[in-house]
Amino acid sequence: MGSEERGRTSYVDLLISTLTEHEKTLSSLIDRLEKVEGLLAEEAGAKAAAAPGSDTLVYMRIKLNRPVDEAVKIIESLKE
Repeated sequence: MGSEERGRTSYVDLLISTLTEHEKTLSSLIDRLEKVEGLLAEEAGAKAAAAPGSDTLVYMRIKLNRPVDEAVKIIESLKE
């Protein structure tokens, strides 16, 4: 086995171990995300069951270069 071949083998080994570690990390992150998704789904289901006839909450972010009074009037007109 020549030095060039040993270098390639070492590179391939390093690549394999790095990819294996990345796979483990990604797997761990996916598991954590699935747990969070489940908790959020439970929470959303509990809130929906608790208030079946409640109003809908709408979140809006408005960036205006206007006085507060004008912004409030604009928002009030959007409610109608």
